[in-house]
Amino acid sequence: MKWKTKYPIDWDLPVHWAEILFAIRKENNLARKDVARMSGVSSSTIENYEKKKIKEPSIYKVEQILNAMGYELDALRFDK
Repeated sequence: MKWKTKYPIDWDLPVHWAEILFAIRKENNLARKDVARMSGVSSSTIENYEKKKIKEPSIYKVEQILNAMGYELDALRFDK
């Protein structure tokens, strides 16, 4: 799914899921602590995901974060 965002993503390049997570959070004007409260995932975990510090994230936690912001896991899929 491609959407317009004020945090530009170059869809012609490979996009890391963490960049999409960050863009969705910023597009919704949410702080990490807000998403943490809504999703039940700690703000430090969200920060580590967005900064690509966690190589193999919990798909369940990523799904919780996305659902809290009104997205489904499919938001991380894209066409090349």
